[in-house]
Amino acid sequence: MTKKFESSIEVQSIKIDTIVDHPYIEHGINLSGTIYIEGVHDESVENIKLEVFKLSTDGSPKIVSKHSIELVGGAASKDMQMIPFEIMPDKRWIPVSTEDVTKLILRTTVLFENGSEFNDEDEIYFDIEE
Repeated sequence: MTKKFESSIEVQSIKIDTIVDHPYIEHGINLSGTIYIEGVHDESVENIKLEVFKLSTDGSPKIVSKHSIELVGGAASKDMQMIPFEIMPDKRWIPVSTEDVTKLILRTTVLFENGSEFNDEDEIYFDIEE
């Protein structure tokens, strides 16, 4: 599987991209990547939340992991800020007995200081086989 993970949020002159290093995660590997914030000053974005969802047998999504990033200031280079992240899979990510691979959803949610909230998501895959 060589699917590319694509998650991008654009609000006015602000663009926030979530780039996953490997959208197909094998046993023993963490979900890692970088969030790129372009065209915004730190005081505009209050919080970025990453959530991993697993589809249950009835098709409804269930949160299996959360990662929150509070922006408290940092050196932005040429109007671009890069925030690396790493999320460790746990037993909730394991495929059900009839599947070899779990299809998961990684949602990026951006909360601005004015209270507005925007999100985007794409699929990632977790394989328990070693």
